[in-house]
Amino acid sequence: MLKNPWETPEGKAIWKDSKGNPSEAKYWEWLRGSLRRLWSDYPLRKEWKKRQLRPLTKEEKESKLFHPSTKNVGQCSYCMQWFAGSKLECDHKVESEGCTSKETAESFLWHCGGLTGDDFRLACKPCHKTRSYQQRTGGSFEEAHIAKQAIAIQKVKGGDVKWLEARDVLPGKNAKIRKQQVIDKLKEETSGEPN
Repeated sequence: MLKNPWETPEGKAIWKDSKGNPSEAKYWEWLRGSLRRLWSDYPLRKEWKKRQLRPLTKEEKESKLFHPSTKNVGQCSYCMQWFAGSKLECDHKVESEGCTSKETAESFLWHCGGLTGDDFRLACKPCHKTRSYQQRTGGSFEEAHIAKQAIAIQKVKGGDVKWLEARDVLPGKNAKIRKQQVIDKLKEETSGEPN
C-alpha cells in the first residue's frame, strides 16, 4: 500500500505549512502545479490551437487592427472578438474536479494530458479569467464579468470611492460594502434598469 508522501521523513521536510507542520494540502498544491505544467506543454492542445487560427487577411494588415508581427488570428468563443493567436488560450469546456486527493488526482491528470480538441474552446485571456472566476464562485458568466470589473476598480487605491462618487452613489464604509455597490451599479448600467 502506498504511503502518504507528505508523511515520510523526506516529505515532512518538503511539504510543510507556515508553522512547519507536515501538510497534505502543500503536497496536493505541488502535484497540481506539476500537472498544470503538463497541460502547458501538451502537444495535442498546441496543435488544436494552431488549427483554430487563420492567417491575417490583407485588409486586416492594412487596417492595422493587429500588431505588425501578428501572423494568425482566432475568435474568442465567449466575446466573439478576434485576437492575435498569442492573446488566445485553450479553455476546457468541462471544469476539473481539482487535485486534492488520490481520488481526484488521476482525473486531473487526464484533464491536463488526455483530452482532445472536442474538449477545448478558444478564449481570450480576459474571458478565460472571467470563466475561471465563474467556476470558482458560481453564477453566470455575466455576473462573473461584472464582479471582475468591480475587483479591478477596487485594486486602484481609492478607485471604488471615486468610481461611486462619479456616479452619485454615497460610498459605503468598508471595501466589502463598496464592492457590492460597484457590482449593483455595474448591473444597473449593463441592464439599463435600476437595481
